[in-house]
Amino acid sequence: MCNWKFTTGWLLVLLTGNGLAWAQHGATRGVHDPVMIRENDAYYVFSSGAGIPVRRSKDMLQWKQIGRVFDEDVPAWAKKEIPQAQHVWAPDISYYNNRFHLYYSVSTLGSQRSCIGLATNKTLDPSSGEYKWVDHGKVIESFPGKLDYNAIDPNLVLDEHGNPWLVWGSFWGGIKLMRLNIDTGKPLPDGRLICSLAARPRRHAIEAPFLVRKNAYYYLFVSFDHCCRGVASNYKIMVGRSREIAGPYVDFDGQPLRDGGGTIVLAGYGEWRGPGHNGILLDANGDWLVHHMYDARRNGTPTMQIRPLIWGRDGWPVVGEPIAPRLPMPPLQASDLLGAWKHSVNFGAEDYLEFLPQGRMNSAVDQATWSLDGALLKLRWPDPAAPGGAWIDTCHLAPDGRSYVGRNQKGFVIRGTRSPEQSVAPR
Repeated sequence: MCNWKFTTGWLLVLLTGNGLAWAQHGATRGVHDPVMIRENDAYYVFSSGAGIPVRRSKDMLQWKQIGRVFDEDVPAWAKKEIPQAQHVWAPDISYYNNRFHLYYSVSTLGSQRSCIGLATNKTLDPSSGEYKWVDHGKVIESFPGKLDYNAIDPNLVLDEHGNPWLVWGSFWGGIKLMRLNIDTGKPLPDGRLICSLAARPRRHAIEAPFLVRKNAYYYLFVSFDHCCRGVASNYKIMVGRSREIAGPYVDFDGQPLRDGGGTIVLAGYGEWRGPGHNGILLDANGDWLVHHMYDARRNGTPTMQIRPLIWGRDGWPVVGEPIAPRLPMPPLQASDLLGAWKHSVNFGAEDYLEFLPQGRMNSAVDQATWSLDGALLKLRWPDPAAPGGAWIDTCHLAPDGRSYVGRNQKGFVIRGTRSPEQSVAPR
């Protein structure tokens, strides 16, 4: 069963005359490669840019840029190593050993000459007397023709014993993993063992790893295909999992990620193009996925979105619609769902269907039915070729009654939304 976690448990999506209002406000435009963390009652987002821009919010909805990590566009040591670098890429933020650890990368487009650096701070609050970023310089680097990886897109994860590991990589030989010294945050003296976690041997377009431990598994999120092309971007977020941090990671079908496998989490749809390079926050207030995408309504402007991260009964994650302001609502009834919906599989073309009384559906598939048990929505599509003679979409209904998301027996992402005029109003 899916677990939809929110602080209050309810959402309200704001509506305008043209449809959905924007969920996150303030400094959300021009954001690439966001990663998010919470300290006390504030959330912080770090992203690619000159000096590493920093944004803060109390509610994950209204964001304000509050400065940047470095005074220089690129730290001096990194500029010396890579003189053509114009800014810092793809930071990652984590907390252990009483310090915030910010890993970051410096490179140039399409180059394998890259470096990953590390900076630490006791707090993220600029008003604190203890606020001071300390740059510890180079952690790992890559050179053309000498290594099979590109040293960008770092992400730190702690294993079940509290040991730090760094995962990184982009194109070339794919995604790599290495254990770090817990005191320095850098490679162990004898730590030249590098594990390969994921690759696309034929297409190579894999990057932006983010590794989290949830229940009995480690989940490796990666981005496939291409970013940074505006509305033409075809970035998408994929996932695999393993019981061991060093792998092997496999997808829903059991295909190894090292051989090009991956199960889809999020792809472009509607006006949202090329979502990818995600960060994940597993928080007491819920689990969240933050990513950038390209807004087709604004000529492909890179923009940040935050979505609830939902774990199915089988352990495979999906993401809901972008979060929006909350308002208490009573539990939804089956009758609230009657009417037309837009339905899609794996973010493909949307089909229109209608939920009718007594669990009937008006759809292109004869005798299709639906049922609601609490927040669990099941759609049944008779098909002799399907397991058990029918495809079963097991989805979680959003508390506002405007969307659902889940997977079927093949692991395909099932997504549905309804038009604003048919949304359930607060009662």
